[in-house]
This record gives sequence, structure tokens and C-alpha cells, in this order.
Amino acid sequence: KFQKILIICGPGNNGGDGILIAKYFSDREKNITIFAPLQLGKTQDSKKALNELHNKNLIKENINFDEYDLIIDSLFGVGFNRTLSDELNDIFYKINNLNTYIISIDMPSGVYTDSGQIPSIAIKANTTLTFHRLKPGLLLMPGKKYTGNIELLDINLIDLDNETKIHLLKPPLLKKTEADIHKYNRGTTFIIAGRELIGASKLAALAASQASLRVGGGVAKIFVHEADINFFKPHILEEMIIPFTNTNHLISIIQKTNILSLVYGCGMDINRSNTEILKFLLKQSFGIVLDASAFSLIKNEKDMFFKLLLNREAVTILTPHKGEFETVFSFNNNKIEASIEASKQTNSIILYKGNDTLIALPNGDIFINYENSPYLATAGSGDVLAGMIGGFLSQQYNGIEAALLACYIHSQSGINLNRGLVASDLIKEIPNVLKHVD
Repeated sequence: KFQKILIICGPGNNGGDGILIAKYFSDREKNITIFAPLQLGKTQDSKKALNELHNKNLIKENINFDEYDLIIDSLFGVGFNRTLSDELNDIFYKINNLNTYIISIDMPSGVYTDSGQIPSIAIKANTTLTFHRLKPGLLLMPGKKYTGNIELLDINLIDLDNETKIHLLKPPLLKKTEADIHKYNRGTTFIIAGRELIGASKLAALAASQASLRVGGGVAKIFVHEADINFFKPHILEEMIIPFTNTNHLISIIQKTNILSLVYGCGMDINRSNTEILKFLLKQSFGIVLDASAFSLIKNEKDMFFKLLLNREAVTILTPHKGEFETVFSFNNNKIEASIEASKQTNSIILYKGNDTLIALPNGDIFINYENSPYLATAGSGDVLAGMIGGFLSQQYNGIEAALLACYIHSQSGINLNRGLVASDLIKEIPNVLKHVD
């Protein structure tokens, strides 16, 4: 298929792989050129590969990239974490602006292996052939944008990285629904509705409540200020409304209610009353999902809230997007490290949302959701996810099961719907995805 093939080789082991590829094609009389902007054979394995290349005339110094219909990127591989020279920046820019098919070996050159970060530019591959296991940099943004189709090649490595704590997200099995179950022992999810954001508050509360029911919860109950009941009533479907008059009244009701799962933060205003409610909730023994405005509340009294979170024994799941995460936690351009540290600081499961949603546990386990849809970036999508997690918690799934299932079903719903989806579409798509989870 390809008539002229350019292989860009680096000085290390990745470059050695490129040399061996060149030898393979050359031995089969393919039109091959090797370009080495950083020299060749700087490691033992790459020297060995260079010695096996009998036709050194394949190595050229002056290249016209337009002449080739396949470029194989074998410049940098695993372990790359440096800045690029101006020369390499120019080379990568030229390559990315071609219509030439590009295959990267192990990692697209310029993508940091462990974090997916790029120094300035990286080679944008059509296909990445990676060895033995997937690397975090292939799955995390922005590196994910540069990998194209990923093909994992088995090179017969045994017992290497068998204790890794980084996992590709796969959903656990759904529980069997018994024939004699009824709505109250199927699970009840509680949601506290906001007041000040008007349409957003309504959207957030109802999106979360409907999602909790769609994933199998039996009942959804929304705490609504009595002055707002008429505002919510026209839009209530299967939910139940629990009215309250003020903060103390709400706290009193919650104290007298048997709660297993509660979602807080969706559509909330940032004020003293909601801060007091959050303080109270974090001292309770039921599972909590914190989303959206909860992170702004935490920011205002961070030390106190971190202490409350750290001391909680019940499951706590935090679901920030990038802006919300950085409101509360430090970020060092390594999403994995930052999420693990946040999880340890708060004794919570961190579901860090994005096209590369990542779930971190305090013990250092990480789950990366690779399959996702950019069309999930729409108002109410996060509220649906929070409600789904709350719905699974109400059915007595443990915290990580609830987070994994909700994240998987949410992203698959987005993939199925594709362009034009809105949050309410996600809710309706949940049953279609549930049929295929097992």
C-alpha cells in the first residue's frame, strides 16, 4: 500500500525499534529512509539494532517530508519527559501538517508517558503501536488526542508490572434484581435542591433524581424549601418532595430520616446556610456524593472541611471537573498523582471528570475511563452522573462499584447518543446501556 516510507529514529531504545523496522522493510525491498535528527545508537539495544542494519545508506540527513506516504515515528518512547528543541518543534509541526499516514511506536513522540502532558507539541499519530500494556500517557489528556487508534502488541513479557495500581475502567457486574423486591428496599436516593440558581437548581436536582431512578433506585426524594415547592411541582415526575422551612428544619428532618445515599452540591448557591448544611452532612454516617457547588463551599473553609472528610467512615465520592478540582486541590500537571493525593487528603473516592475521567482511591488505585464522548460537555451532564452514583449507593453497591458503574454507563450513553445530546437524553439512554453492562 505504502510506496515510500520514512522512519524517524531517536538515539535510544525506541530508535532501535525503528532501525529494526527499517531493516525488516529493507530486507523485503521496500523503499525505506531513516532520518535521525538526534543521532543513533546511544543505548546498548539501539547500538545492537544499528549493527544489524547492513545498509547504512538508508540513513539520510536531508529530508523532504512531503515525499513520503507513510511516516513511522520511532523518536521517543517510554520515559520521555523532556522539553523539545526548536529544531524538533519545527519537525513535529511540519509532520503534523502533512496528509501523510503516521504510525507511532509505543508512544507518540512528545507525549509524557506517565501523565499525557506534552512540552509544546507532539507528533499526532493515526495509529500508535504500543507494547505489553497501555501507558497512562496514551489514555490521559492531552496525550490522548495524539494517539489515534491504539493497538496493543504482545511481546511475551511475563510478570512485568503485575502489581500496577493503574487500571483501565471496566464496570463491575450488576446485582440481580429479586422477584419479591419493592421500591423501598430497592434503594432511596436523597437530593437537596438549591434555591438561588433558579433554572440551574431545578435542572440539577431533577437530573440527579431521575438518573438515580434510571440506574435502579426505587425512590428519589428531593429536599425543597417550602417557598420553592410550586417552582418544582410542574416538573416533578416520579420524585417525592420533602419540604423544609430553614436550615435547622432541614437538619432536623435529615436526623430523623433513614438515609443511605445523599447527593449534595448540584445547583447550590454559595452561602453560609449551605456551608452549615455541608458541615452537618459530613458528620453523618450515610454515603454522600459531592458535586458542583460543594467544592466552592469547601474552598472557603478548606482546613475544616478536609478534617471532616478525613474523619468520615462512610463512603464519600467527590466528582469535580478540572475547574472544581483546582478550586480545592493542588494540580501539578499529573492528573494521576494529583487525584491520588486528593483522595488521601480527603479519605474519599475522587472521580475527576473529563474526556479522560479518572477515579482515584485513597490506597492509590486508579481507574482511567478511556472510552468517552466530547458531547458529554453539556449543562446537566455532571448532575446526571452524580445522581447515577447516588442511585447505585442507595442499592448498597460499595463506593468504588458505584463510581465505576456510573462512570461507565454515563460515558457509554454519551457515545450512543453522539452529537446533539442534552442531559435529559442521557437519562433516557441509561436503560439501553444497562441491558449490555453484564
